Amino acid sequence: MPSATMTTTAPAVKQTRSSRYNPNEKQDLEAFKKTVSRQTDAASYPNAVSVANNVPIYNASKFDLSDKNFVEAITDELYDVLSEGPGVYVLEKFYEDDALLNRINEAYNKIIEREAVNGGGGDHFAAKGSNSRIWNSFSKHALEDPDSFYQYFSNPLFKVVCESWLGPAFRMTTQVNIVRPGGKPQTSHRDYHLGFQTKEACAKWPKSMHHTSALLTLQGAVAHSDMPLESGPTRVLPYSQTFAPGFKAYRDP
Repeated sequence: MPSATMTTTAPAVKQTRSSRYNPNEKQDLEAFKKTVSRQTDAASYPNAVSVANNVPIYNASKFDLSDKNFVEAITDELYDVLSEGPGVYVLEKFYEDDALLNRINEAYNKIIEREAVNGGGGDHFAAKGSNSRIWNSFSKHALEDPDSFYQYFSNPLFKVVCESWLGPAFRMTTQVNIVRPGGKPQTSHRDYHLGFQTKEACAKWPKSMHHTSALLTLQGAVAHSDMPLESGPTRVLPYSQTFAPGFKAYRDP
């Protein structure tokens, strides 16, 4: 019988849009500039007392948390700031008891001094030793000074802020960060979860997880002392949270 040669042809691969970001692809800088050039309309945030540098400012001492209608309204408003708006807001007078804050600062200083003997801890976006850090200050504060811990975290504003973004059953973790005089700024970054990864590791996660990562956590800072610009407070870039590839793109030069 004559021999025959069998051949098979694989179907052509149909390429769709990639579900993941290319770690080597530079992002569209002009698109990013357009994103962060948006201007905040004060009328969109009727409970804010002012808008400064695109950031809504609220006077928390005026919040009537016994009024369910107000709580619902402010919850919706804070959610909108984070999801569609500038992504950051300020609550002035979150604490009005300076004596309590001073007492807590003393507790923190004791913890820092004690941990310094063992070399202290590292930092995520700054060199080790650049700042004074207390990792898991939530538990350490509770052990160091239970009474001030209870008074501090009994603040009902925490519940309003956290539930506005995370809903009920949220969990808190706290860290202390003290920038020393002459300290260098942290590297500009996006934070937890994907912000801690390398861009190569970050690219392994589908785009849906980049979006989800930003929805799973809420980061806030409580100033325990005066924080003029010269002291090196955290800086933010309003509206940058709406830039979809931000967890990967922030590493681009």
